[in-house]
Amino acid sequence: MSFYSDQAKQFQQTAASLQDRLSNDGKTLDQAAYDSLQDQRDALIEQSEAMTTADLKGTLAQLKVDEPRLAQCSKSLTDAVKAVKRFDQVAALVAAAITLATAVAKADPGAVFSALVGAEQAVSAVVPKPHPADKPQQAPGMLLAVAASDDSEEPKSEG
Repeated sequence: MSFYSDQAKQFQQTAASLQDRLSNDGKTLDQAAYDSLQDQRDALIEQSEAMTTADLKGTLAQLKVDEPRLAQCSKSLTDAVKAVKRFDQVAALVAAAITLATAVAKADPGAVFSALVGAEQAVSAVVPKPHPADKPQQAPGMLLAVAASDDSEEPKSEG
């Protein structure tokens, strides 16, 4: 299985998460919103299938993108769709995923880069930011070790 087929599966998981949300909580939506989200789910599945087809044809092999960034972005989208509560936020995330999957399926590096930026912004807009207290603290003495590593081996001559 190639990288792009793996990414296509990630987008399919996003669509499956959306379907789970619709099945479990969709009754809280009006019919137009529900239908719109179903259409987005279908579009995401369609684009992930297009990615798989393009990958099988070898057209994505030449696509030069930042694969770790793409992988992280598609994972973040999937995780965010599962985590957010509001359906308008889910819709924004799925729209960003569709745009990204479409760009990859078309093997357009410029569109992929633009879609990555948009998807990352969509995720950061709905996922809570970590509090400063949640950041790992540096071990005591770490700053001293760094400062000491800048010392030269030879003493400086005076005068």
